[in-house]
Amino acid sequence: MNPPPLVPSPHASHHSPSSQSSFDVIVLGLGAMGSAAAWAAARRGAKVCAIEQYGVAHALGSSHGDVRIIRKAYFEHPDYVPLLHEAYTRWRVLEAEAGFPLQVTSGLLACGPGGSETIRGLKACYAQHELPHERLPNASLRERFPFFSFPSQHEGFLDPAGGYLFAEKCVEQFVRQAQILGADIRLNETVREWRADRGQVEVVTDTLTVRGGTLVLAGGPWSNEALLRTNLPLQVVRKVQLWYRFPGMETCVPPEVPAFYFDLPYGAIYGFPVYGPDGMKVACHTGGEPVAGPESVCRELRAADEGPLLHFFRDVFPGVTFRRSRYSVCMYTNTPDGNFVLDLHPEQERVCLAAGFSGHGFKFAPVVGEIMADLALEGKTVHPIDFLRAERFLGETLKPGE
Repeated sequence: MNPPPLVPSPHASHHSPSSQSSFDVIVLGLGAMGSAAAWAAARRGAKVCAIEQYGVAHALGSSHGDVRIIRKAYFEHPDYVPLLHEAYTRWRVLEAEAGFPLQVTSGLLACGPGGSETIRGLKACYAQHELPHERLPNASLRERFPFFSFPSQHEGFLDPAGGYLFAEKCVEQFVRQAQILGADIRLNETVREWRADRGQVEVVTDTLTVRGGTLVLAGGPWSNEALLRTNLPLQVVRKVQLWYRFPGMETCVPPEVPAFYFDLPYGAIYGFPVYGPDGMKVACHTGGEPVAGPESVCRELRAADEGPLLHFFRDVFPGVTFRRSRYSVCMYTNTPDGNFVLDLHPEQERVCLAAGFSGHGFKFAPVVGEIMADLALEGKTVHPIDFLRAERFLGETLKPGE
């Protein structure tokens, strides 16, 4: 059975702004983080208006591409693990509300040389947190996962809680469940400006003006200085996701083949078991061409886009013929340290920031949404986000009660 449409028309909503011009929370952007924030705030009974310049789960930003990795093994920073525990719990809540699976637990295999950032980071993560995992030396990797041909210096860790999320379905469900709870979903609306004064915020689009108590800015790669009104050092880079068919791909399924992440000299390559007719999805997590903004990104496939992947295929799948079946361009919005920005606006206490997810944020969406709802409705959060505060780039930021 197909689910009902998200909204009956491009601008439809549960509450017309002409009849309800004031909301508790206004959310700008309905990618993974904004849609999760709308859902979290609506679940608390808040009056929510969420504004998106395109449609739901569109392919022009950072929240598309069929599947995204979820994992508890976090080599980037061990302080993410408590947030991951909460994210996993809230993904299950969203699945229950949706009534169908949004996640596949295939396991996540991460490997690289012993001195690599990935392996060192995983060792630090597992030393600090009690997480289920298997440490696999090279011989064990080869015996356990014969689908791959591992470089001789590689060792690895298997995260049994890892796997992948169905990205577009997740975003669609955040929006649908928020809408069921009464959120006003406004699609295809271009925001021209926002203001925060006189105890309220105001957002002006091409067709309407909306007022509310607080504002959540979750613009993804549109989180530039004009939108955020801060000088956060965010860099948007162009990234390409690709799918390949190959002989015998019907056997490339869990548990024999988990989701994977290889730390290699020419890039960090990640991929998934085969989940559909397009074959295996793979991409390079590192690198990326800096772009001035989303509107200037090249959405055509370039020869150089496949370079690291073709190298990867030669190293890890020697003798196998891979034929590209599909590609998709997306964007990362990177911070200098690769960690997110979750905070109150440094100059506007009624404005909350969710930005700089640096290519590894999707899995955190439901807990980021909860944090944004906390900040928007209460001005503080119990979640451990001190290491993600904007002050590390901007200096002192607003603290609860100030």
